[in-house]
Amino acid sequence: MPQYILRISLEHKSFRIPSLLSISQVFNFPIRFISKDKYRGILIVELEKEEDVHHILERDTLVLSASELYAEGKTYSELHDQMRGNLRVLAPYEYASFKFTLEGANHRVVESRTTETVESFAYTDLKGKIQMKDPEVEFVIYEDYDFEIAHTSEARYKRDGKFQHVYFGRRVGFGKGRLLPTKHDVKARAYYGNTSMDSHMGFLMAGQALPAPGKIVYDPFVGTGSMLYASAHWGAYVMGSDIDGRQIRGKSKGKEVKPGILRAAAQYGTEDLFLDCLTYDVTKSPIRRGGWVDAIITDPPYGVRAGAKRLGRKEGGKPLRDEPYMFPDGRYSHQLPGYLPPSRPYELANLTLDLVQLARWLLVPGGRLVFFLPTVNEDYQEVDVPVVEGMKELKVDEGSVQDFGKWGRRLITMEKTAQDDGPPPTFEDHEEFDLRNQPEHLPGHHGFRERYATGFSSRKKSENPSPANTPPSLEPVVSVTPGSKVQYQHI
Repeated sequence: MPQYILRISLEHKSFRIPSLLSISQVFNFPIRFISKDKYRGILIVELEKEEDVHHILERDTLVLSASELYAEGKTYSELHDQMRGNLRVLAPYEYASFKFTLEGANHRVVESRTTETVESFAYTDLKGKIQMKDPEVEFVIYEDYDFEIAHTSEARYKRDGKFQHVYFGRRVGFGKGRLLPTKHDVKARAYYGNTSMDSHMGFLMAGQALPAPGKIVYDPFVGTGSMLYASAHWGAYVMGSDIDGRQIRGKSKGKEVKPGILRAAAQYGTEDLFLDCLTYDVTKSPIRRGGWVDAIITDPPYGVRAGAKRLGRKEGGKPLRDEPYMFPDGRYSHQLPGYLPPSRPYELANLTLDLVQLARWLLVPGGRLVFFLPTVNEDYQEVDVPVVEGMKELKVDEGSVQDFGKWGRRLITMEKTAQDDGPPPTFEDHEEFDLRNQPEHLPGHHGFRERYATGFSSRKKSENPSPANTPPSLEPVVSVTPGSKVQYQHI
């Protein structure tokens, strides 16, 4: 099968392989990773046909460009030797107008060397017209450098030519998906809030949910809708819910006022794909049937900007009334405009386990759950990811992580392996996270909001984060080796 050079961004490196795997699953094509180091600026992949490359360029937000690989080497001498034995690949372009481009990964090649480098390919004996603007074919030389800070001209000239590998190929195209985060930039959005997800991360998350026309994607903590815009862009029907309807609506009021989420959806031309956004506590959901949602994608509130809440009273506070409160004029309090029901904090450890149980019930077989799990880095263990029968985690190497120093957030992707719906979640507080029971192990995200507020001070001995007898993780793992056809595995 032909091999292709992916010129790929160095940001969000731990997200790149899962992103490519998800695209291959949406369009049902195999992909093999040939590069020994999957996290450099150049990634070599093997695909069956060029159509698969265009799917990647259309959808992946990290891929800058793609070229069909013709030759490679650690030096130009090695590359030219290999290319001289592979000149037949140029036959279809012998009389086409063309140009050569020299690019560097992690380095801007010195201009004075470009002409000399291009002329070294004279043996290709191309007979077409050299055309620098809009040629019929573009040949690209990629020099792959180690990352190094070089702010001055002297430093740039000093490292010029000291690449680790060099590649030669034919340009297939540039990444269209790369432009999507800019098009959906939060600051240019018709409606957003202080908890709105960065648009690029929204697309990376949405990609893991495999959105496509005809699918239904649900966000149970929808907020201002960041997860849904990216999913709807790929043609999926979307819906959301939130305990606080003000997040969905915005500050504007009135029957004729369009909710903020729908105003932003209209801006992106996807309003028709928004089934609805509803105000309710997910633990008191009106949904009465499971097994009909294709994907659940969400970024639960965990306390950095806002904490998760559920209906009820805080422990030690006033008990809930058995009957609704009536004012002297005969009106019930809950029927007044602006009424907010009493709420209590929703412990993140309870929330994440409830979320996986909800997905087990609500998703179709093969459906996906995608969510961010914030953790204190020194306390995190693989066993912290909730384990629920009928749900398996899909993970490449150490997983996709945004590291902020003392804490980070891990993108958790799970697939429903069960064929039945199973029982709906009860949303009761889980005893294994109750400090009064002196649990042997607490996950790294337990009490996250409080620990964030205190600068992530170490836990007390009674909250031992790493007991000696912690059981091994039951989650599936994917290890990617050069030349392997990558598939998620469950161990």
